[in-house]
Amino acid sequence: MIPPSTRDLINIADSKYAVVVAVAKRARSLSEQKKDEDYRLSTMVTEALEDIMGGKVKID
Repeated sequence: MIPPSTRDLINIADSKYAVVVAVAKRARSLSEQKKDEDYRLSTMVTEALEDIMGGKVKID
């Protein structure tokens, strides 16, 4: 999985801060759903980025 570029992410929201906060919240919710402790946090962040780029999560 290759994370999306910063330029692509900036086009989604008004500020970098909004994108970072949204990705962090999504990654946290994904990690809380996982009961298995053998996951990598970077995987959760990549999944969160893909969800935001794919339109599954909207940034307010």
